[in-house]
Amino acid sequence: MSKLEYTRPWLPDYQKDIINAPERYTITEATTKAGKTVSHIIWIIERAMEGKAGQNCWWIAPVYSQSEIAFTRLRRFITDPTVFKANESKLTITLINGVTIWFKTADKPDNLFGEDVIAAVMDEFTRMKEKAWFAVRSTLTATRGDCKFIGNVNGIANWGYQLARKAEAGKEHWKYFKITADDAVRAGILQEEEIQDAKATYPLRVFLELYYGIPDESGSNKFCYSFKEADHVGSCKIDPDYPVILSFDFNYNPISCGIFQNYKGTIFCPEMVKLDNSNIYELCEVLNTKLEGCILLATGDATGKANSALTKDATNYYTIIKQSMSIAKFKVPTVNPKMEQSQVLVNAILEHTKVQFDPDKAQGLIFDCKFVSVNNEGKIIKTDREDPMQQADALDTFRYYLNAFHRDFMKIPDA
Repeated sequence: MSKLEYTRPWLPDYQKDIINAPERYTITEATTKAGKTVSHIIWIIERAMEGKAGQNCWWIAPVYSQSEIAFTRLRRFITDPTVFKANESKLTITLINGVTIWFKTADKPDNLFGEDVIAAVMDEFTRMKEKAWFAVRSTLTATRGDCKFIGNVNGIANWGYQLARKAEAGKEHWKYFKITADDAVRAGILQEEEIQDAKATYPLRVFLELYYGIPDESGSNKFCYSFKEADHVGSCKIDPDYPVILSFDFNYNPISCGIFQNYKGTIFCPEMVKLDNSNIYELCEVLNTKLEGCILLATGDATGKANSALTKDATNYYTIIKQSMSIAKFKVPTVNPKMEQSQVLVNAILEHTKVQFDPDKAQGLIFDCKFVSVNNEGKIIKTDREDPMQQADALDTFRYYLNAFHRDFMKIPDA
């Protein structure tokens, strides 16, 4: 077997400290884009080079797309194509010493049991289920393998945050590291201008978590944590001189449509239409009456593109809207925005842009902004349709609208 030759690339001191740590487990809470992925790719390559034929190293991310990104980066990182074989369908890289690096996902923790795993990286661990760590820990038992955790702070109500606090307190065999934006700037990894731009764009609590590892400890699980009645509620009416954007949510009871406008530097919601025990045909009729003479644009729930048994001839909702109303332009995404990313955008808009909801006709949206909550995984709680605080229909129209027409306001961080 050929001997692997390797020269470690340059790394800033804080990255070297992490991958050189002798402890079996390390936890790193780090600012975004500080090089934590690159440094841990180097670590897992080095561990794989030290292994024996048939042994395995694992890179675990919350979802497939994140694992695929790490796989691609590691494959490009190895400059000599003769020392490894890559399997794109399985997301594996096998070195010539017979050690295989696997890129896995944590979405199904029961799949994280295996054999001969000598090293693992849990990437964005605070966004995984705790059962994923239990499975990985079990898998590492026979080999006494090492594990490194990396990620951003993601609130305090999750197992990852609590585990990091134990490591920080000096838990045996564990080592804790924290990398802030200031550390990355001093190392030349990030620019100060980029940090200031992020501060002016993100909701403050998101900025502090992403760039400084400072969690929001208020315990609030409100979806719209930046909503303030004093700032965001005020009388407004539909102005026919400006385009009207309709954002649809297609639940049967109620079926809803948010009416939005954007002019003079302000996002307005002059009205939220919610019809109980109704249908898309009646909703279009109501909207036509209210909006006669207005230029209309439309967006909404992406699932409305699919044919539905709730419509005549089982056609789809947007076809009916097109046939029933004079819509100048549709801007409907292929899939709905991810909930965590949508929450960041909604709160960034509420915090950094003028927003005004009419106190009388937009009561449904105001109610949702005040009371809709998320669980520990960042998903809107919708387990009981009989509970108005768990319906979130009006809020859904608002986040669909922002995703379609204001997504460029900021770079949405990956969840």
